[in-house]
Amino acid sequence: MPLDGVSARFLNKELNYELTNARVDRIYQPNRFTVLLIFHINRLPKKLLISANPGSPRIYLTTAELENPKNPPSFCMMLRKYLLGARLQEIIQPDYERVFIFKFSTINELGDPETKYLVTEIMGRHSNIIFLNQDKKIHDSLIHVDQDISSKREVMPARTYQLPPTQDKQSLDYYYEQKPSILSFLINTQESGKIDKAILSHVQGFSPLLVRSIIAAAGIESRLHVDQLSNNQKQELSNKFYKTCEMIKANADQPTLYFLDEHDHRPYDFHAFELRSLPYRETVSSFSIAMDVFYKLQDAKRNFEQFKQKLERNLNQAISRTQKKLDLHQRDFAEGQKAEQYQRLGELLNSQLYLVQDKATEVELIDYYDPEQKKIRVQLKPKLSPADNAKIFFKKYRKAQAKFQSAKRLLALDQAELIWLNSLHIALERAEVLEDLQAINIEFDLFGKPNREKSSAKKTTQPEQHLIKNRLNPGKPGKRKKYQQQHKQQNKQKTKNEKPLPPRKFELAEGITVYAGRNNIQNDQLTLRKAAANDLWFHVKDLAGTHVVLTVQNGYKAESQHIKKAAQIAAWYSEANQIKTYRGGKIAVDSCLVKHVKKPKGAKPGMVIYDQHQTYYVLPKLPEAASET
Repeated sequence: MPLDGVSARFLNKELNYELTNARVDRIYQPNRFTVLLIFHINRLPKKLLISANPGSPRIYLTTAELENPKNPPSFCMMLRKYLLGARLQEIIQPDYERVFIFKFSTINELGDPETKYLVTEIMGRHSNIIFLNQDKKIHDSLIHVDQDISSKREVMPARTYQLPPTQDKQSLDYYYEQKPSILSFLINTQESGKIDKAILSHVQGFSPLLVRSIIAAAGIESRLHVDQLSNNQKQELSNKFYKTCEMIKANADQPTLYFLDEHDHRPYDFHAFELRSLPYRETVSSFSIAMDVFYKLQDAKRNFEQFKQKLERNLNQAISRTQKKLDLHQRDFAEGQKAEQYQRLGELLNSQLYLVQDKATEVELIDYYDPEQKKIRVQLKPKLSPADNAKIFFKKYRKAQAKFQSAKRLLALDQAELIWLNSLHIALERAEVLEDLQAINIEFDLFGKPNREKSSAKKTTQPEQHLIKNRLNPGKPGKRKKYQQQHKQQNKQKTKNEKPLPPRKFELAEGITVYAGRNNIQNDQLTLRKAAANDLWFHVKDLAGTHVVLTVQNGYKAESQHIKKAAQIAAWYSEANQIKTYRGGKIAVDSCLVKHVKKPKGAKPGMVIYDQHQTYYVLPKLPEAASET
């Protein structure tokens, strides 16, 4: 995956061909590690992306649309000061090093011609972007490296620039010029490591992908160690090595993407050459295109995983917070159930005040509510009169009764909130593309965040603090109303601007189609607006899951196997499939006509009630033969 020295040589040749004599028109710094230079040549713009990200350093011409921050970092401002309008003279690459030195001609403040250098070092976690003056002293760098970080080379302003320390390796030219029948490091009796490690540790500019290709072309098992090879195997390996060197020296490059299998759409690596020993490959017209495709897909995957983790963290926090509220309200509900007991004790005490002795701590009363007229002991406060003690019980009764009613209402809200949050969590687990996550995030923003703001103003961001403060200030009702209107308008505008994906679609047979919602908002639209009254509706029984609708066009009829497949789809996109709670290895899925599905007033998105249903027990499975879009 990382750019090797051999590919860097051909990338440098390609960039020189595309950019020499181009003028720098714009400079962006979209993020901490990335700089975008936009050149103009022959009235055509060309975008050069340079990234010193330790996880994926890169440099290539891109077609991606990257954000231009409103407040550019200081390094970007410095590059704009010196390089806007400058012309690129050439790009220099030291022999098989992953270092690109851009030489610019520009005009200084006095109108005199001046030379500037922009150095890009693509070296894993040591990658950097460094700007030099005409004396090759460092103006500044994207990443500062002082003595505390590296004792071998400082990268700090006003220091003289030095190339990265050379590794203890020889270039491929060195071995090709000598061209012994067996490579010297394969003859070395002290060399006992694996073959690929031996080549990588002795030859400059080679990558693991290129080395694996050479070993495969020689017909040697890659797991073997050097000391396990016979002389014939060493000689064959050396021959394939020399042929690769000949291909490199002949400039026979053919940028290629490599895949794990023939059905894979995401490449696992790229190289400047078409390595025929690797079976699953696709050639492209330029090395920049190969890198652009590779990193776009890699970035999309990384962005998807990061977004998913962020959403999962927010959902888990919301679920935990709601569960705590549920536990609290359950305690209040249990306390509220004691209301009748307090009322009963107050009435018994009122009817038998004469039995209470002065300053007594307890009294034994006849329980008239008990058919057997048993006596019960009632604890009293000795400082209060018997009548005041009775009033305390009635006060507890009223308080417990109010708590009971409130807790009963809040418990229902908490339970509905948990069901909704769990349904979002299931949708998150089944999300397949970035748009799925965005739809979940929109729903969570619309129906989840206002509750969180009400629960705690301390957790809001700084710009929202004054809004929350005004909303909670009873002396400013006008501002509270204004905030609510603004919040509602922002949510409406957000949903209006978003263009959601359509529901998942499965073509089971001609005229037989199954739709599955991607999130709760889409579930409501699918079931309550788009589906016909006599379409079949499916949902996992008593658990969170997506809404599934089976539609049949005129002239066709849904068979039992189609109904089973629709139920399997509903089981697949459900909580039951996630927690693996099957009945006899199968999941219960309810089905009814869409006209029997209703949405209760005020219910959360995706929450419905239904009747006249039938239950199927199926294994969770997506249809193999059906086409999904």
